[in-house]
Amino acid sequence: MIENASDGQEAFEMFREHEAGYYDVVLMDIQMPRLNGWEATQAIRAFEREDAKKIPILALSADAFVEDKRKSISMGMNGHVSKPINFEELRRAIRDSFV
Repeated sequence: MIENASDGQEAFEMFREHEAGYYDVVLMDIQMPRLNGWEATQAIRAFEREDAKKIPILALSADAFVEDKRKSISMGMNGHVSKPINFEELRRAIRDSFV
C-alpha cells in the first residue's frame, strides 16, 4: 500500500503513529512546507523506535547537484533520486537501500 503525506510534518506524524515496521520505505520530497524532507528525515531518525534508525528513506528532489545528494546522505537519508523521476533509477535506489 502507498500512503501520501501533504508535508514533512505530516510524514513524520504518519510514521510516528503507526506501529514499528508498518512502512517498508519512505520516499521523501525535499521541498515541503512545515518540515522539509531533510527535517522530516531527522525527526524520524531521532524518534525512539528501532525501525526509525533503519527504515530506508530516499530523497526525491529536482536538485541534482552532487552537494545536494551529499546533504541528503548527511541528513540521514539512504539515497537521493533526482526529478523528473527515472523509475529504473528509483527501483535501483530502493533495492540498494536494503543492502
